[in-house]
Amino acid sequence: MSDGPPAREQRLDAPQAPRPAAVFRVLGPLTITSGSEALVLPPSKVTSLLATLLLHPDEVVSTGMLQEAIWGDQRPGSARAALQTCALRLRQMFARHAITGAVIKTVPGGYRITGSAHTIDLLHFRDLVSQARDEPDPDAELAALETALSLWHGPVLANVPSESLHRDVVPRIVEERVRVIERVCELKIRLGRDRSALVDLWAATRAHPANERFAAQLAEVLYRTGRQADALAELRRVREHLNHELGVDPGQGLRALELSILRGERPAAAEPPAPAGPISITSAFVGRDALCRAVVERLAAGIPILVLSGQPGIGKTALARHAARLAADAFPGGQILMAMRSPDGRPSAPERLLPQAGPPGRRLLVLDDVADSDQALQLPALLSDGDTMLLTSRLSLSGLVARYGGWLHRLEPLEPAESVRLLGGVLGPERISAEPAAAAELAALCEHLPLALRIVATRILLRSRMTLDEAVGWLGADRLGRLSLPGERDMSVRARFDDVLAQAGPDHAGALRRLAATGLAAITVDEAAATLDVTTAAARRLLDELVDRSLLEESAAHYQVGDLLRLHLHEPAASHPHPGHTPPHLN
Repeated sequence: MSDGPPAREQRLDAPQAPRPAAVFRVLGPLTITSGSEALVLPPSKVTSLLATLLLHPDEVVSTGMLQEAIWGDQRPGSARAALQTCALRLRQMFARHAITGAVIKTVPGGYRITGSAHTIDLLHFRDLVSQARDEPDPDAELAALETALSLWHGPVLANVPSESLHRDVVPRIVEERVRVIERVCELKIRLGRDRSALVDLWAATRAHPANERFAAQLAEVLYRTGRQADALAELRRVREHLNHELGVDPGQGLRALELSILRGERPAAAEPPAPAGPISITSAFVGRDALCRAVVERLAAGIPILVLSGQPGIGKTALARHAARLAADAFPGGQILMAMRSPDGRPSAPERLLPQAGPPGRRLLVLDDVADSDQALQLPALLSDGDTMLLTSRLSLSGLVARYGGWLHRLEPLEPAESVRLLGGVLGPERISAEPAAAAELAALCEHLPLALRIVATRILLRSRMTLDEAVGWLGADRLGRLSLPGERDMSVRARFDDVLAQAGPDHAGALRRLAATGLAAITVDEAAATLDVTTAAARRLLDELVDRSLLEESAAHYQVGDLLRLHLHEPAASHPHPGHTPPHLN
């Protein structure tokens, strides 16, 4: 191969003035940039030498490793002298083009090049990935990882002819990128950015057709967005590829996912792995520190059944998953996350969701969104000796705990300071500190509901020129309409209210609408009886049932309808379950 002059994106023949330290790019064709100019090096022995040094910055690279990278099995008889000549040519190229900031040193046993994250893109990539692991906020972690991926500009070292580098080193670097793409897709799915995740996953599954994790992620997103046939086609594709190309069958995870989709169930996918490093009570999870510790302590103590209930968007699932991660060491048999509703909202049959047995030992079953008391009473049958069940539900499930024992807790909205912290985690603390009063008002407009706070913070992110004070007026003008992400039904406060009202049935929904129409901030049992034209005993029974369904808040002798739910109930009736008539059992 020729060791001629580098190919140029701009001519560099004329003497060059001193310029900033050069940046070396190995995440693509080996390129050296200096100021506004760039050299794309031609395939040569000198290029192979430089690439090997750059992949081991500030390390002594032995003469044997360098000779293997440059010549492979075809080493010349005077390989040591030939290596010295290559090093001389590399230094001369640096001098000819006034490349500064990287010094090639001859040291005992080999050579060494200086470098840092400012001068070598691979080190910059790894620094960004490391920073992302330490980010407590998933949006910030996602931004750091996407910045890291933007450093890639094609196949690694595409213009480097070294067979040993492409055989032994490049695959490991490519694997680093694959891991980052997997994490990016996991974060986008967790944050409800299905459309963006689909774009990434289509590209990833075609670039890495045997990667079962990419295939599972793509199938899950396709299924969740109503594309069941496409999801099954993707699973068939990866199965055929594995069979024909590698002679193996898909793993258990893909097989279980395919079965769930065929049955029309919500796939019981595992929680995406958390960033490396210790997880604190307030890492990616804001607030509820004391409650979270209490849940973790009870899980570790072996209480068989724990229930977290509350209104839609209150953060039940997030708390359950976070506490489960913190209590992982107490469950050597592993943890199982199961969704208790199918995608159309119907209760799933519990016995059909439990996967095959895992390692021995007590297990934690995290059963998310238990639909009703009938389903709940079937759940203890899933427990083996020593197992614990952590349930989330909009219902209190008090009957389950009364029959089988355990502990239950109804979640309340976040404290105002916690709400502002959550907003700061998405928007950045500097925006919050610049307009603290406006941030507090935004949190109040969201009723301190985690779902509403995350939605509004995400929408404000898309309006970078909007101040928080302006955002207060923008949100206040249409609170329910703006507490939703376009095209993402699960990220909509209005849709969550529609679901819970539909599940309550027309009688309860109609009674609730009549109570909300009174305009009273708090209503007594007697006032409810007069409004509904029923006896006091019947009114108390109905109010308790609405509290049990997380549609009313109970305080001393009063009951309250939340402001956001009240707004929803005042919307045109066509958007709600039919209110029906006064329930017969109330008369």
